[in-house]
Amino acid sequence: MTPRLTILLPLKGRRLFTLRFLWHANKARLPYRFLIADGQVHPALADLLEGSRELFPELDIEYVRYPDDADFVRFFAKMSSATQRVRTPYVMLADNDDFLAMSAIEGSLDFLESHPEYVCCGGGIAGFSVYSPMHDPLGGLLGPLNKIAYRYAPYDRSRDFNSPSMTERVVAGLRHSWIYYAVFRAEAQATMWREALDMNLSDLQLLDRFCMMRALSLGKARSDPSAIAYLRQYQTSMGGAFTRDWVHHLLRSRFSSDFATIIDRLSRLAAEADGGDQMAIAERLRAGVEPWLRDFLRLNYGLSGTARQYLRERMPGLLIWLKKRRRVSVGFERRALFDTLAKDGASQNYLTAFRREFVLIEEVLAGRECRDFLTSYVSKLQSEVRG
Repeated sequence: MTPRLTILLPLKGRRLFTLRFLWHANKARLPYRFLIADGQVHPALADLLEGSRELFPELDIEYVRYPDDADFVRFFAKMSSATQRVRTPYVMLADNDDFLAMSAIEGSLDFLESHPEYVCCGGGIAGFSVYSPMHDPLGGLLGPLNKIAYRYAPYDRSRDFNSPSMTERVVAGLRHSWIYYAVFRAEAQATMWREALDMNLSDLQLLDRFCMMRALSLGKARSDPSAIAYLRQYQTSMGGAFTRDWVHHLLRSRFSSDFATIIDRLSRLAAEADGGDQMAIAERLRAGVEPWLRDFLRLNYGLSGTARQYLRERMPGLLIWLKKRRRVSVGFERRALFDTLAKDGASQNYLTAFRREFVLIEEVLAGRECRDFLTSYVSKLQSEVRG
């Protein structure tokens, strides 16, 4: 059967996470194409992925080597090129430290096929972390679940942005990060990344805002609150986008001019589509972005951000312990996850299917089989662990 969906997996580092991601996808027998766009080629991993049929016989994988993601423009060029290689009607972005849940993905595909006015559809995005002893060579990669959240980000709620007005959709949805990980019509993703490359944005925060706003300008968007399609892992971000911190980066970037370029592009499209005044629409978009930027600055440079920076500089061991200590509430969180899905309208058939998917993820994280598999590659990919 020809797959309907391509999973686009951009790589840069975290090589053992890539093997974990594909190990799970292979065990789950996900019936999709996997397009792996590698922006930091490691010869040992590249050899494995180019011969992926031996390791992952259930998966349809295309592996493409790209120049190193040494700067943002090379990353944008990689993503623009990769989206143009997609040959299925739909595409979905994924990070290699996360997991996919097929039941909700299939629901999104079915919805898009019957609703041509929608450009993307997704389920909820859950959050999780794993517990592992401090000196475990696979720490952060494997271990029992240590946190489960019904939503990865508390404010990131499922919504149906179905207004016929482009302006109203963009204003309403520009803070909803589930859009980034939704199932998209392939041509829409190609458009978004082609334009990101054309603008050559200098800030990844602005890239996120642009992707959400541009998606909503291309059509309607929906997230189903009664299903979870994607599970994001906490505390595995690679960092390193900034040499020091965001403010240091801000004063040396084109943040303001890039933001103005985005607003000009989106307000012009919305004015043409809705017949409104471009300047008035641009002001509404600016006003919509302001709360996000205030919250971002408060989180990173307010009281809690200052306390974290103090611990990071003076007591890094304590900060690591606070983040990775064994938590006793995970059992209650697991139960709450399924109770909330049921409350939000999940059918019994869906809950049964998702429970099986969730058990498989737990087996991958805490079982012997995946640990033995990954351990056999630690020496070849040594520099990745803890990276």
